[in-house]
Amino acid sequence: MHKILVIEDEEPIRLLLKAELENEGFKVETAENGQVALNKVKKNPPDLIVCDVMMPVMDGFTFQEKLNQQESLRDIPLIFLTAKSDKADIRFGKSIGAEDYLTKPFEFDDLIVSVTAKLKKSIERKNFLNSRLDDIRKSILYAIPHEFKNPLSTLSGFVSLLQDKEYKKTEQETDEFLKYIQSSSDRLNRLVNNFLKLAELEILNSNEEKVTTLRANKNYNWQNEFSTLTSDFSTNNKIKIDYQTEGSEFPICFDYNALQMILDELLSNSIKFSDSENVSISVSAKAKDHSFELIIKDTGKGIEEDALKYLTEIFYQHNRRFHEQQGGGLGLTIVNKIVEIYNGKMEIDSKVGIGTEVRIYIPLYL
Repeated sequence: MHKILVIEDEEPIRLLLKAELENEGFKVETAENGQVALNKVKKNPPDLIVCDVMMPVMDGFTFQEKLNQQESLRDIPLIFLTAKSDKADIRFGKSIGAEDYLTKPFEFDDLIVSVTAKLKKSIERKNFLNSRLDDIRKSILYAIPHEFKNPLSTLSGFVSLLQDKEYKKTEQETDEFLKYIQSSSDRLNRLVNNFLKLAELEILNSNEEKVTTLRANKNYNWQNEFSTLTSDFSTNNKIKIDYQTEGSEFPICFDYNALQMILDELLSNSIKFSDSENVSISVSAKAKDHSFELIIKDTGKGIEEDALKYLTEIFYQHNRRFHEQQGGGLGLTIVNKIVEIYNGKMEIDSKVGIGTEVRIYIPLYL
């Protein structure tokens, strides 16, 4: 049985809505203002909220903003009830997370239709999210035997050698052991962080409102961020990266974090599959009136054609015998998921012995 919270300061209306919704088979709780409702929601979150806008103590808009501040509550579907019919109020209500907006007086059947639709949508969203998270869980279980076992075995082995008092170690050997330990620790840390990143992206991608907000983002400072990120990566990895940007007058939807994840993963891959003594990487970023294009090219070892279609699958690692990946094969999966969230596409072309080109296209909603 779905639980609905009705927030209405006028008692006759509050009791009427409670009775009618209970007749439809819902379990209903009530509150006379946003503050009382907020306390109830924190203790026992409902499946859906029907909320008046104009109320004493805490109005509906403030109540919704309070919900948005808490990760565990912000996704509860909310339907506003109001005597106001001004379009600006309606837009504001939807902008802060309201699933629907009914203007008083309204037919009760209209409320039931809206409630039913929002609950159905919420269930579908949760089912989709659970399905995707279940896929990730299965992939994690599949990956654990190798992805976690290898670095853990390395850590355990070299720590044991360091602790073995009977084994006389030279200073050089001790330094080598510590390097292996640090490398394995970094790999495990990156692996866990990438698992978390992918799970967060899957959760985000299931929330249409958040995705819509992200796609409408306007980052006017993207060129400075791009230059800083690329230069920092070049300095930290001691390689030269040729890059150019165009379209400073056009904002892109990628925020700093998304841009950083994409560049870090793609540039790291270019290094990984290039000759360490001859790494040549070029990057081009262009913003136009309706699209953003990012191209990263390298003259590395290249990837076989039959392997290209698997590169964005979870935990796929190309030539893992020769290129042991620090992130568990999740890098391109994460990049592809970010691109998908922004309604874009990623293309990868590669030829063995010649190099690889990754192209990302993102539509801009100006």
